[in-house]
Amino acid sequence: MRDERVYHEYANWKIENYDLLKYLVESNSDLIIRFKHVIDVIDHLYNKLIDDANYSEDEDQIFETGFYYMFDQIEEITGLLKKSYQNNIKNLEQRAKDVNLLLSTIDFQNELLGVENFEQVDMDKLIDFEHDVVKKLENKEEVPMFMFEKLDKMTFEMFQKLNVEYYAINDIFLDIADELGIL
Repeated sequence: MRDERVYHEYANWKIENYDLLKYLVESNSDLIIRFKHVIDVIDHLYNKLIDDANYSEDEDQIFETGFYYMFDQIEEITGLLKKSYQNNIKNLEQRAKDVNLLLSTIDFQNELLGVENFEQVDMDKLIDFEHDVVKKLENKEEVPMFMFEKLDKMTFEMFQKLNVEYYAINDIFLDIADELGIL
């Protein structure tokens, strides 16, 4: 039996974040590129739930995963908007590349948490890196290129050591969107 509360939560969340989401989508914001396919898939599945009595448990799980991922990503963005950018999305948009670095760092932390034998020292490195990026964003400083390279190197080494192939959630949802024929 499916718990439909998550669908009500999604509808409410979408209403609460309507202006931000509308701006990000309509302006083709670099802030939304990382989860465009997640939005497409969860919107498609939300609409399908309403229209299709044969809505599957797999579809339900995909919806929940996508929604909670989007929720967390938008929470990070709105937190920065409120705390450091006085709700001026255009000013934050100028830091989109750096915000995406922050969101990627959080994605890597979540992926690492899903690995049974990860080392705490690796998580600590990612958390310290996240704090460094947040500090720069809050101070409206540009994140230097070496930090992008540092994250790439650090995560490549971590996941190689753990013998884990990292597959980003936005790539997973791109594949799902393709399977659903909504690209």
